[in-house]
Amino acid sequence: MRQLDSPADFHRLDSRLRLVGRLITRTALHVGAADDGGHDISDMPVLKDGRGLPFIPGASLKGVLRSTLESLVRAAEDRRAGIWACDPLSKSACGEHSAGQRKHVVVDEHCAICRLLGSHVLASHVRISDAMMQLDGGQSPIDLRDGVAIDRDLARVVGARKYQFEVVAPGVTFDLEVFIDNPQPWLMGLVTIGWDQIADGYSAVGGFSSRGLGRLELHWDEGEQVTARSLLLGEDPTRWGPVDLWQQREAWRGALAQRLEGHQHVQD
Repeated sequence: MRQLDSPADFHRLDSRLRLVGRLITRTALHVGAADDGGHDISDMPVLKDGRGLPFIPGASLKGVLRSTLESLVRAAEDRRAGIWACDPLSKSACGEHSAGQRKHVVVDEHCAICRLLGSHVLASHVRISDAMMQLDGGQSPIDLRDGVAIDRDLARVVGARKYQFEVVAPGVTFDLEVFIDNPQPWLMGLVTIGWDQIADGYSAVGGFSSRGLGRLELHWDEGEQVTARSLLLGEDPTRWGPVDLWQQREAWRGALAQRLEGHQHVQD
């Protein structure tokens, strides 16, 4: 019998992983602000920080990562290996059986995505910081573009309704920082593949993706892992440069493949 995993181990810190990298806009990017406050000249401004510079919310990145992994896992589902994805909007979503009984959450009945990124009754193991723009002293990173409202039913312009929207120009760099508590190698394989899908342009970030916006380059610069023992003893964390981190990411991919292949052989 397969030993059940214990993803809800937040009462103890076995290890914590930190990944640091850079996101660079390959095409224009629009992550819209809910309210422009009346200070922007465009109809649809981008989200800005206190410096007036655009940034990418960690929640937006996590949402893209989650939707990317959900679609991949559903296509290669293997419930015996624990690799499947629920429909978070359905009555059979992970955690629905625990509604009103939060002290009795059956974590081993959660899908791989909810184990990793959380459900409404299970906290996420992954935390993504807001990706703040790097200052380079160059030109303004924000451009204005024109749009025209289209009636989708009539397939034509609606009364000459023209609007303007802001975009972050191509070539702008944002700092990326990802934290994972108590990472399991096979789940880290999912994380690796999800980020690779974003870097390869298969998943876009922000709005107007059907117009070609939202493609990002991704460069991982370093990683480090600490354990409870190393923290208590004051020891330095295990650190990886770009080359070592690439090898570690390949090892995580291998752990995921081994988990899938192992259960396929059992079924055969």
